[in-house]
Amino acid sequence: MKNTTLNDILINLHLILNNMKSNLLKRKILLLIFFFSIVIVHAQNKLSIYKADGSYQTFSLSDISKLTFTESDMLINQNTGNPISIEIENIAYMGFKPASTAVLEIQAESLNVYPNPVTTNLTVKHIETIDELKIFDVQGKMCLYLSPKKENVDIDMSLFPAGIYFLRIVSDKKVNTNKVIKSNN
Repeated sequence: MKNTTLNDILINLHLILNNMKSNLLKRKILLLIFFFSIVIVHAQNKLSIYKADGSYQTFSLSDISKLTFTESDMLINQNTGNPISIEIENIAYMGFKPASTAVLEIQAESLNVYPNPVTTNLTVKHIETIDELKIFDVQGKMCLYLSPKKENVDIDMSLFPAGIYFLRIVSDKKVNTNKVIKSNN
């Protein structure tokens, strides 16, 4: 039996969210995701909202005074007094980023993903054994799942449509997410 982590639960909730037609259900799932995320936020200080078009916005948690979910929007009230409204329908993924970028730089040096943009073969090299590798499209749909149990992985992306993808790599219970651009040229 596979151990399910909180992060796996969040990814599955995002996948469910992206397949929903009802904004009311989406709103409830977003609230659930947000509250689950709070549990793992202790070392985080930024909220990132990834949109279906591949763009994203990042907010410092200390600058957010209130989050409100209406039937069709997520409202972010900032301490600066400038509320921001994001249509729930356009949210593909929400997550938290670490307080320190030094951690990210260390992780970036231990993981190489190339070429990016990719046309055919994507190479992933890590200093640790890669336990799980998942590729998601901007809609949150999982396009590929591998359990390689090795440090170097080559992925044939020649049949993937051109677009933006998110590569999620799990190694030694650490998670890295990289944006990958697939082009046809």
